[in-house]
Amino acid sequence: MAASVKDIIAGRKTFFVAPDKTIFPESFCEEYLSKGYECYFIENEPKISIEKQIEIVISVFADVILFFNLDANIPGINWIDLIRKIHLRHGDNVLMGAMYCKRQNKEERAKLEYMFLFNLGLRCGCIQLEYQRNLNYGIIEKVLFANQAMGRRKSVRAIANKGCTFGFNHEKKNYTGMLQDISVSHFSFVGSEKNLGLKDYEKVEDIQFNIKGLHFRYNAIPFMKRPLNTDEILYVFMFENKTGGTGLDILTQQILVPRLYELLNENCRTLLHRLYETYLINEEKNGRHFLQ
Repeated sequence: MAASVKDIIAGRKTFFVAPDKTIFPESFCEEYLSKGYECYFIENEPKISIEKQIEIVISVFADVILFFNLDANIPGINWIDLIRKIHLRHGDNVLMGAMYCKRQNKEERAKLEYMFLFNLGLRCGCIQLEYQRNLNYGIIEKVLFANQAMGRRKSVRAIANKGCTFGFNHEKKNYTGMLQDISVSHFSFVGSEKNLGLKDYEKVEDIQFNIKGLHFRYNAIPFMKRPLNTDEILYVFMFENKTGGTGLDILTQQILVPRLYELLNENCRTLLHRLYETYLINEEKNGRHFLQ
């Protein structure tokens, strides 16, 4: 099952531009996912400029927060000029912030903050990170929270692919299929009304999941169903943990979230790289190159 563009671009996304992975590893993005934040990296690539990548991201994702790593030294990129250009083009439709590694000189820090907060008016802050990356996890998490990076969804949905299946037994009948999407609180799949004799809010026990090779079992309750144009039904289930609450327990979340981030990252990167390639092909046809 290929994720649609509409599904991939839904919700608020946070992109960290040219991050320093020694103090901000991508594994942080996996962990932020369990807290409802959908975060990605935009990195320097040999074929297409950072500036063009950002423009493509802004053009396809309607709700975006950008954080720039001011310490990244990329040929042809001046962060002040780039941020000013983005603001002139898009105004307040794109939220922006900046991050930099700790400065020992207080005057240098004050100059940075004055330039990016007051002169450029970055609404998402100018954040000083520490040399020790374990300290930066909490700093960045607080920044995401302060800037409402979660958006309106409490749990981020990962659109499933062929490697995501489910199966369960109910009233001596076996049901199997491919998942439509999955989060730490819900999952959905498409099925036939005739083949699925479940009552509303009837608990289904011991559902078997295979998420890209990760196997686990869990109970769930039918939460909603919606007819589709294909004469099939979209079924949405919510996970029920051992305490009777909604959502997966902490341990199961910890093992599932890396798979969910893998799905999200794969879908996002596939879409963006397809758009990058289209741009490069068009530039070549027109006799131009991004370095010109």
